[in-house]
Amino acid sequence: MPHYLIKVTDNTLHAVIVFSLLALLAALVLRKGDRAPMACGVALGFAIALTYAILKRNTGFAVREFYDLGVITPSLLLQFVMFASLWRLFAEGKKTGMAGRSLITLSLASLTAYALPNIMLYPFEFAVGMESVFNTEFLYRVIGYSLGLLLMFLLGLGIFKISSRLPRRFLQALFFAVLLVFCAKLALEMTQILVARSMVPRGPRLMSLVIFVLTHVNWFAFAIMGLVFFFTASLVARIRFEPLPDGNPAVRRKRKAGNRNLYRHSACVFFCLLVSALTITEIRAYANREVEISPPLEIAAVDGKILLPIETINDGNLHRFQYRNANGAIVRYIVIKKSETAYGVGLDACDICGPSAGYYQRKDKVICKLCDVVMNTSTIGFPGGCNPVPLRFSISQGNMVILAADLDAEQARFR
Repeated sequence: MPHYLIKVTDNTLHAVIVFSLLALLAALVLRKGDRAPMACGVALGFAIALTYAILKRNTGFAVREFYDLGVITPSLLLQFVMFASLWRLFAEGKKTGMAGRSLITLSLASLTAYALPNIMLYPFEFAVGMESVFNTEFLYRVIGYSLGLLLMFLLGLGIFKISSRLPRRFLQALFFAVLLVFCAKLALEMTQILVARSMVPRGPRLMSLVIFVLTHVNWFAFAIMGLVFFFTASLVARIRFEPLPDGNPAVRRKRKAGNRNLYRHSACVFFCLLVSALTITEIRAYANREVEISPPLEIAAVDGKILLPIETINDGNLHRFQYRNANGAIVRYIVIKKSETAYGVGLDACDICGPSAGYYQRKDKVICKLCDVVMNTSTIGFPGGCNPVPLRFSISQGNMVILAADLDAEQARFR
């Protein structure tokens, strides 16, 4: 159950908070009753995400890294452009025209298209490794997924309601700070993709930055949740000590009712923030308890070749090996049988995480120990993302043959 609660929270927390604030800002600058740009934006983003999810599920054409580059880049630009233009209108008390309506549509569409694809694809994973859906494990996955969606919906709704009561300068500060954190996260995601796809030079400083961000990815979540908590608490404190208006009893009753609603929405936001924080820390730690990876078996090269008997790697399990060259450098590599005729062979390292953790097997999936990315076994041996760096091999006389020279060429990865 916790795995899908964590996945939904990780995938949507930042986008939900930004979406709520963007929706509020859009509602403030649109004419009363005009919700068409917001509805069109959500519908367009949903259609884009659904198209990608269908292609990803049924073809090998869709690649998430390229999709993200196509969605993240305009999202970065649109959020800043929308904030600058719509806030100016809001500050001047004006309503937006056609250009602003288009910005609202495109900005909300890009956020929706960014957040939804994985959410649409997760249900197809529920039955993986099961002979039947009528078991408790399947039910736990559905419950975890549903709880994650409910948690994010309540958080987004609460933030929308509370932000509408914030003074103008507070709302401006909250929106700018949240947007800054979100865009920093997107920029680093773009950098990670560019590095993984070799679209930018892989300097040691850049690789160190990517690895540092991967190991401290929760910082962005804590920053954005801390901002929401601070501004919500400030608003509650302000309302708490604000005197009620004198005079008309009906006005006083209306103000009291509004304050009660604010307290309820604030309690909802505080609860959702607490659960979200526990989800990405304690619950994640429990779900991803330290996995003991078996030590690699060292195989020496003979005449420049490493020979692995086929019968020892034919069981469909992940096998870990290491090679020690003449200089004493160690290079780790993995082998797994993917089908009757195919093997997955790669280094025990990837372009993103390096050799810092290694891979292990969970049922029919291969997992990166550092970032917990799940890879389908059939993709091992192909480049991209967190997949192991592919390693050449051949089959000869009942042995898998790996050239020592190929391993020597990769020793720098394991220093």
